[in-house]
Amino acid sequence: MRRSRTRAGITLVELIVSLALLVIVLGIGAIAARITISAQARTSLLDARASSISDALRTLARHAGNTDPSRNDIRAARDSVMDIVHPIGITSICRGNADTLITSASNDSIPWSAALPRAITTDDELRIWNDAQHTWTQLGIRSVGTATGPCGDSTSTFPGRASQRVVLADTSSAIATGAIVRVLQRERWSLTRGGDGAWALSMATWDASRATFNIPQPLVAPLAAPTAAGGPGFTIRAINSAGATVADSALATTRSLIAILRAPRHALYGSISDSVRINVSTR
Repeated sequence: MRRSRTRAGITLVELIVSLALLVIVLGIGAIAARITISAQARTSLLDARASSISDALRTLARHAGNTDPSRNDIRAARDSVMDIVHPIGITSICRGNADTLITSASNDSIPWSAALPRAITTDDELRIWNDAQHTWTQLGIRSVGTATGPCGDSTSTFPGRASQRVVLADTSSAIATGAIVRVLQRERWSLTRGGDGAWALSMATWDASRATFNIPQPLVAPLAAPTAAGGPGFTIRAINSAGATVADSALATTRSLIAILRAPRHALYGSISDSVRINVSTR
């Protein structure tokens, strides 16, 4: 009888075929992984750009939404520049006379006084409610200092509360104890270029002593350049109740502001933009 021989191990051909199949499988896996990573990177980049643009537009809308065009709160709204005056907070008058008023400080917590985000400065403007005339009186500020003494409403006082003495640029009959005071900040939003060459939406506050704006501070970057093919990184325009664009000489008739932000075009992922319509006060 013949004895059958069993083969041990594998042949060289089988080994080569196995390695070839392994290389093919690994190659397919690498391609799939690269596609997945690329898709995730694209999604992450687009999400990051969309999030930063959305955050910036919300901030812009919050500042511009409380403006009153009839009181010259919108002073420029064209191309890529917006100059506005908006209220940063309200407080009340503790006491005062024709040209000086005492208000609670920004860190105060008097029940009838909304805490301001910061102290009042000479760069601000004030709008005081005149209860007799049912209107706001806008006044400039000559100087600001600290004050002592009670600060309260008509029925109670709070000795030792922090307060500020504000000397007005003009006298006013609107000063009355307990009157509401709006603190206004002037600021300019614009498309500026940083030292790294990137364009950004920036905001600058007003410096009354120099009668000019301070150095712009970038809020969101990068944005498209002013001459970008798809449009500049920041566009703003004012429209009236009929939806027509408002000229600089007629900004008091503004009903809404249309703001658009655009990220620069990416070689692989394209560009992304977002817009917001900001309805403004018509008081």
